[in-house]
Amino acid sequence: MSPLRCIAAWVRGRTLGTALGLLLAGAALAGCRGEDPGKTDEAMLLMLSEARALQRYADLKLVDGDVEGAMASVREVLAIHFPPSAPETEDVLLDAHARLARLLLARGGQEAEERALAELEAARRLATRDSFFRSHIENIAADVYAARAKRLTEPEAQKEARRQEAQALERVIEIDRRLQRALFNTREPARDK
Repeated sequence: MSPLRCIAAWVRGRTLGTALGLLLAGAALAGCRGEDPGKTDEAMLLMLSEARALQRYADLKLVDGDVEGAMASVREVLAIHFPPSAPETEDVLLDAHARLARLLLARGGQEAEERALAELEAARRLATRDSFFRSHIENIAADVYAARAKRLTEPEAQKEARRQEAQALERVIEIDRRLQRALFNTREPARDK
């Protein structure tokens, strides 16, 4: 079993906040395979460490009730100049966009929903492959549409929001099934019997 799969097995059932730490651990393990880590590896580790610290700083801001400060900290993650070729780059950026969308949505109201959806669309444009983080973007989109359905009072508008929520959940399922097929090298996703 590869080192990254060992990490993935350990992480099952833990929170999304653990994901950034895993990326950092995965990058560290990649440099521990007998290869002489160069400046690029060290730079990537430093950028991942900075991203993790900024996310933790956002956590502290939220504990103090400073949502704006938390959003500013997450936006700083998006400003880090990661190497575009590193797979961790996409994961960290998608995770930051997802968190920012959740923070925006927490404000409530139509403007918050629209801004959250715009953040998620920015994340979709960055995505080049299926991943947990890509799937998570669609899960949050479903949350936005669910919030919209609850906020609206017009039955047809509620129905449309629920339809959009269902579409987002269908995208989650599609991505997750493709990932499962790839992980287990099968034509069908893993299922309990």
